[in-house]
Amino acid sequence: MDTAAERTSPGGHRTDPVLVDRVTEALLLAGLPVGYGGHGPGVHLRPARPHDDSDDCAGLIALHWEPGPRLAAAAAMEQPQQPAFAARRVVGSTMRNAFAEFLPAFGIEVVAGRLGGETRVGRADGPAPATGQDAAAPAPAGSRPQDLGISADVVAAVRRTAGLAGLPVADHLHAPGITLTPCPAVEDGDDTTGVADLHWNPSRRLSAAADGDTPAAERAARARTAVQDAMRHAFGAVLGACGLDLQWRRPAALPYQLRAYGLVDELPVRR
Repeated sequence: MDTAAERTSPGGHRTDPVLVDRVTEALLLAGLPVGYGGHGPGVHLRPARPHDDSDDCAGLIALHWEPGPRLAAAAAMEQPQQPAFAARRVVGSTMRNAFAEFLPAFGIEVVAGRLGGETRVGRADGPAPATGQDAAAPAPAGSRPQDLGISADVVAAVRRTAGLAGLPVADHLHAPGITLTPCPAVEDGDDTTGVADLHWNPSRRLSAAADGDTPAAERAARARTAVQDAMRHAFGAVLGACGLDLQWRRPAALPYQLRAYGLVDELPVRR
């Protein structure tokens, strides 16, 4: 089986398989899909490739994001200034920035790269959050978006744009992925009927560890918060580039809302 640990960079450098496993585990705990063997949407790990002779990247792992197949196929047929190509570029760079935001919370060192370049990791310089194995029982059933009064058009729009980006959408509030919750009105005349507030759920294992009563729960809780913040920050650019009509709102004395209203008129990929 072809894995990132077995491949070499053009300079012949190999990556540490233990580090590859550690990074992969962190990404899965974060709730992100990982593409194996260079296929499928999600995070792809490979040996870092030098930009030039002065770029000593021996042993570093480069992280990339592969969007959904429809966006990838459309972008491959376009020029840089065209919508699908531009959307793929925004999705990829924004997701790489998200990795750099949350991986340090898992004890993984992120190496500063060149502007607009790949996100690289060099070593695991701290303990990983202690988590148990995946529970055999299914996640407790939570409310589905449609049960909470979210418009069917909004749900469909989030699913469509997330699919283009390669991101999972949670089936209910306790499942991993993008979650949709109702938006309380911020002020008089603020009609939020059917509008969704977007959040991110990491894996069940990370959430269970963060909510536990073990000494490691605090570290797991910090990792969960880092993942949720990084992913939510990424939504505005990632889903917006894929055609979702989004708006940040800050209610008085309440957390920020990231509101999803539906699809924009001009989409990067034809329906």
